[in-house]
This record gives sequence, C-alpha cells and structure tokens, in this order.
Amino acid sequence: MNNLVRYFRQVAPQSSIKGQRGLTLIEIIIVLVIIGLATGMLMKGVFKGAGEARKGLTETKMNEIKSSVLLYQMRNNSFPQDLNAVDSDPDFSKDAWGHPVQYRLMDGGRSYELKSLGGDGREGGTGGDGDIVVKGP
Repeated sequence: MNNLVRYFRQVAPQSSIKGQRGLTLIEIIIVLVIIGLATGMLMKGVFKGAGEARKGLTETKMNEIKSSVLLYQMRNNSFPQDLNAVDSDPDFSKDAWGHPVQYRLMDGGRSYELKSLGGDGREGGTGGDGDIVVKGP
C-alpha cells in the first residue's frame, strides 16, 4: 500500500509555483456571464441588420408590384381590382416576411395604395416591424 501511495505521488503533477491555484466557480460563472452578454449584444446587431435588409427588399418588391400595376393600367385603361389580375403567382404579392401585400383602390379607382405590415404582420410598429406604404400613381 505504501508503495502505491509513493507511486501516485511521483506520477501526480506537481505545481512549480507554491500557492498556485485554479479558477474558482464564481470566477468561471462571471466569465461565462460576460461572454453571454457580449454574444447577446452581437446577435442583436446581426438580427437588426437582417430586419433592415428585409425592409429594403420589401420596398423593392413593392416598387416592382407598382410597375406591374401601372403596366396593367396602361393596357386596360383602369387599375386592377386586386393583385391577382396583375400576376396570378401567389408569391408575387408577398413581402420579404411572407405576408401578403395589401392592395386597395382609392379616389374612386383613380389611385391605389400598396401596404406591407412589416415583420410583425400587424398595423403600426417601428423599425423592421413598421408598415411600408407605396401609393400610386
């Protein structure tokens, strides 16, 4: 038994500096909390950028729809009653979030409004969740 204890003492790593110690559990938890906060702030910026990109893509898509509505108006001398008359593809009239773009005639059919409800799909909102409105002609 004594031979076994001597063997493990020889094999066990020895600290070259007296009084050296490892990290305590509290120190490890503090480091993990700091890393988590930094990651959270970074991801917030990434997701905000993605929302702004979708908003820009939706604005571009709505201008494409506007051009198609104007082309329909030139050919038929009136605005369409709905966007299916312009293009029957169901994805044609969806915004970047996958919500349908709202279309309504105004002023007795002399103008129209296209509206995307933004990322949240509800009226109002701010930033990426804000409504996007395009009026024509």
